[in-house]
Amino acid sequence: MQRYNEPTELQLEFSKAYPSLVLASSSPNRRGLLEKGGSKVTVFSPDVDEERHNMTPVEAMLSIAEAKLNAYLNSPAFDENLPAIAADTLVMIDDILIGKPKDEEDARAILSHLSGRTQTVYTATGLYIPGKGADVFIDSADVIFYKLSQSDIDSYIATGEWSGAAGGYRLQKTGHNLVERIEGDWTTVVGLPLKMLINKLA
Repeated sequence: MQRYNEPTELQLEFSKAYPSLVLASSSPNRRGLLEKGGSKVTVFSPDVDEERHNMTPVEAMLSIAEAKLNAYLNSPAFDENLPAIAADTLVMIDDILIGKPKDEEDARAILSHLSGRTQTVYTATGLYIPGKGADVFIDSADVIFYKLSQSDIDSYIATGEWSGAAGGYRLQKTGHNLVERIEGDWTTVVGLPLKMLINKLA
């Protein structure tokens, strides 16, 4: 799969729709996704409980995205004139949730499990639009991995990109080399469904 070295048409379209916004997330991947298209991003780092207490995966994701957004909306930093976005991303395979690896050993096990198979990446998004209020929604995309050798996995682990990444890889960096194809919006895999966000302004 290609690496997106230059801003894509989708990223440029998003920046026209959202020239300035608040990102209620400390994720460098999400920030980079937006800034690459030209959006001016103000980061707010929400302090919320991300534990998934006796909820279905979808319920938990929507709850966390909403909590992140509300943390910003109820803070002194809130600017009612700027759109605001928060998100939560998870990977599922065989009805099992895959979050962020705890350590290298965990990352290696996750990538071995994903090798040659299809995973579904879900991103729940909280969105505030000035004059319209707040909404929470979810999008998904299927990611098909190449069959990975142990050497492939070891080489990727050595990059350190697995740390802090749902599923143990970062699509925007060298993680794209692990992926044969994506069925759905690639930005959903990175952590923000840009197509859906653009449509929300229509």
